[in-house]
Amino acid sequence: MPTAAVVFNPVKISVEDLRETIDPIAERSGWSESMYLETSEDDPGTGMAKEALERNADVVLAVGGDGTVRAVAEALRDTGTPLALAPQGTGNLLARNLELTLDNLKESAEAAFVGVDRPIDLGVATWSRKDGSQEEHSFLVMAGLGLDAQMISNTDEELKSKVGALAYVKSIVESLKHNHRMRLVYQLDNNQPQRGKIHTVMVGNCGSLQNNILLLPDAAVDDGMLDIIALQPQGIFGWPQILWKVLVENALLRLPGTKQLGQKDNEHLSYQQAQRIELSLRDPQEIELDGDHFGEVLAVRVTVDPGGLIVRMPAGWTPSDN
Repeated sequence: MPTAAVVFNPVKISVEDLRETIDPIAERSGWSESMYLETSEDDPGTGMAKEALERNADVVLAVGGDGTVRAVAEALRDTGTPLALAPQGTGNLLARNLELTLDNLKESAEAAFVGVDRPIDLGVATWSRKDGSQEEHSFLVMAGLGLDAQMISNTDEELKSKVGALAYVKSIVESLKHNHRMRLVYQLDNNQPQRGKIHTVMVGNCGSLQNNILLLPDAAVDDGMLDIIALQPQGIFGWPQILWKVLVENALLRLPGTKQLGQKDNEHLSYQQAQRIELSLRDPQEIELDGDHFGEVLAVRVTVDPGGLIVRMPAGWTPSDN
């Protein structure tokens, strides 16, 4: 019989609660007893997912927030073993972009055992630090440099656990106080390198953020492309115009029959699409992947791995649903 591995964040849910819900569904679906692998502060899920692969798991159910999902997906990249999602975090951004049910363990478990598989893209970020060390990590939703990463770094995790997304408001204010333009050289695919002074660069595999904010209107999780936005507000009215663009104009894309407004550039922000972007920074800058802070980097190369991850969707899902 097939076997599932459940990789879970014990801060979000206990193994007893998981077993109470998951084990009866597994038995009813004709699966053997599931294995339960607990994440730790030092390892948010990558090592546990690798263990699941070594033990021949047929599906890996990630129970936790965006960090747990990203870490598990990194281990499952290009293995063909499906990832199932049981969102338990603040953002749950991949689940939102895939229009999956949030905070319903029973429905998530049923999808893991009797659902259908969907290939999606993965973003892959390779960077070097000031000391010359290099790292490579995968992401599912978005990578950010500049103000975006500073916001993640400044977020009070204790406050976040109490008030959720509202904790980001405080961190945004703090980040804006010290934010500065990054001096960098960037190259998209095989185009000529360009120089820039930019506040924030975000490279997305998905388009929507928390509270259904549509940051990248043309982004699709399975189009084999990266969607890139650069923020470079000019003067005192720059940030309000960026907010209008993202919160109002992009939202109009969701209304039937409205004009496609999302991909128009202006002097404060610009959109691009590519399969690869390389950035060389004059000074080290902070970077984040799917809401996880990874410290400061001096150069970054981001590529797309088309169809690099298999996601287990609910039974009855078809490609036309997304």
